[in-house]
Amino acid sequence: MVDTALVPAIRGAIKANELGDASPYALSYAELGASGASFGIFQGDTNVNHTARATLLQALQANNTDADAVTRIMAVVSRPCPNGNPLSPDDTTAANNALSCDGGQALVDAMDTTLLNVVLGELDSCVAAANTRNQTIDPQALLYIALWVNMTGAPDTLNKWLSGTQEVGLAPPVGPVVTPQNLQNYLQANVYFRLHPRNFVHLQDSVNTAVPLLPVA
Repeated sequence: MVDTALVPAIRGAIKANELGDASPYALSYAELGASGASFGIFQGDTNVNHTARATLLQALQANNTDADAVTRIMAVVSRPCPNGNPLSPDDTTAANNALSCDGGQALVDAMDTTLLNVVLGELDSCVAAANTRNQTIDPQALLYIALWVNMTGAPDTLNKWLSGTQEVGLAPPVGPVVTPQNLQNYLQANVYFRLHPRNFVHLQDSVNTAVPLLPVA
């Protein structure tokens, strides 16, 4: 199990990577792949994530948004948005008002808690995979894994690598501890970061931002 003392750093790293200084209570658009609209610290995606769609719908309805506007908003953000915001200015305002009102913020926070638990569950699977080879994972390395999981979902290939197989052209880590450098090497070997090297720099910066939140050894 991941030490609960690491949770503030995990949340901090994900917030830095996904949002920076932006508000979690407004829609944003990654404009990548199948991404729709996203919101929350964990950037729940309305196209690929049922919880995000349900949360946005609940926030719109709780804020007494016009029924026709609710239908329009949900229709256009429940699909890929490769060109950014597909909503009209009025519908954008309605969606963001719903997410940022007191009731909306409570719904977004609840969604983030759900998504945090998903990330923590996947981190547990990584810890278990490393344990099969009598290895532990350095807390800072866990931050890299948390960011990767939040971006891409279940770390099936990473777990195979931690369990001892060669993946993405890399031999599995050696020694008693899986280090931050091991994770940097693994992530940089993935196609996504080979295509978007500046995004890896941002990932590193996000981890560094959260390192002070780690418990003192």
